Amino acid sequence: MDIFGLLAALFLPWLLGVVGLRARWLKPGDIAWPTLLGYGYLAGALATTLVMRLLDLLGMRLGFLNIALALVLLIALGIWAGRGMPWHGLRIGSDWRALAGWHKAAFAGLLALIVVRLAGLGLEIIWQPLFPWDAWSQWATKARVWYETGHLIPFAPPDVWLQGGAVYYDRAPHYPPAIPLLQAWISFGLGRWDDTLMSLPWLMGAVALTLAFYGQARQWGIAPLFAMMFTYFLISLPLLDAHVALAGNADLFLGAAYGLAAFAFFHWTRSRATWQGAMAILLGAGCILLKQPGIGWALTLLPAFWVALAPRAGLIGTLTLGVLGLAGLLLFGQGGFHLLGYTLKFAYTPVWLPLWDNLAVLDNWHLLFYLAAAALLAFLPRLFAPAYRAMTVAVGSALAFILAIFFFTHVSAWVEDYTVINRALLHLVPMLLFYVMVLFWENKPLPGMAHRL
Repeated sequence: MDIFGLLAALFLPWLLGVVGLRARWLKPGDIAWPTLLGYGYLAGALATTLVMRLLDLLGMRLGFLNIALALVLLIALGIWAGRGMPWHGLRIGSDWRALAGWHKAAFAGLLALIVVRLAGLGLEIIWQPLFPWDAWSQWATKARVWYETGHLIPFAPPDVWLQGGAVYYDRAPHYPPAIPLLQAWISFGLGRWDDTLMSLPWLMGAVALTLAFYGQARQWGIAPLFAMMFTYFLISLPLLDAHVALAGNADLFLGAAYGLAAFAFFHWTRSRATWQGAMAILLGAGCILLKQPGIGWALTLLPAFWVALAPRAGLIGTLTLGVLGLAGLLLFGQGGFHLLGYTLKFAYTPVWLPLWDNLAVLDNWHLLFYLAAAALLAFLPRLFAPAYRAMTVAVGSALAFILAIFFFTHVSAWVEDYTVINRALLHLVPMLLFYVMVLFWENKPLPGMAHRL
């Protein structure tokens, strides 16, 4: 059962997502196949964890057969009630055929580099045991217990655990269950516990992010070579690659979910396409399923939606709330309180030096933040033009969230010791790079650049 079960565990969620995202009510229209595959895997993976939670709620013992049967029934229902087989109408290879000369060679070269990079990351996952600290101290703990018992036995704080009863304890008992459920699902497929192969969803997540980024870039109208170049920029980032190779933490999935929600939102601001708006909402909300800070990331999209629906009122309201929030932090933030499992103490801590080191000196992000700074400075007069203002507010809200956490909470200690800073930035990076790509593409300094690329 090992190979068959593993393949089924990897690809059934993907097929479920693809079928679901072709539903008639979403009005997917002319969706590019990379977009569909990228969004399909992430949506299907999240849906699979919800199916597992539902089966457990119904009192069933979790196992490969009952979970797989539920997924197959949902896939069949989606095909019957939707648009037929999910690959109907998809155009394969049209980007490659549209290129000529050195453009085709450059495109093929970049694609080959991406494939080699992803293959290397897959080998890293297979070759090493579960390594990251958080992976084995707060995620895989739940996965192992739920796999062995077949039930989502609760994890509790140490004071509750010490009282006895049917609870377990790890470093983050309050965290949402999606990540360990993905790990348990792969183990159910294998028919055994394997702390290496259960990390393959991290490779699938990286593939999905790559496909979605390129697909949404092409749907924006960005030329194939330019889109492929920025896709390579994304998948070659050292910290992103580290979170794939050192699989087991939630940050890659959270960054992918937030990034895909942002790409879809950017599209929705100019087309009001139902499919894009639904993806922005569903995957934005999906951040909440992955990690506690996902609630904050999901909320950062709300001001951008407000600006997109009511530009004047949204901008004034967002700026007003931002100013009031900052004033409140400075005036009343010395006490501190508990929220979402964190102890928040809003006392300003200057962490500019470690922030500068990680963004601009160390080779964590290559030259990404130099590129972003150049784009923001070069196109500053246009950032709040009607075509960009909702996108700019989305990026600004995300940056404000990051800076507030870094400078005004206890997380500043983890910024100073260089531990949390980059994993938090990873959540922002896919959206930021897509935004920078759009700015450079739509404000090309050389006439005819679109034709040449």
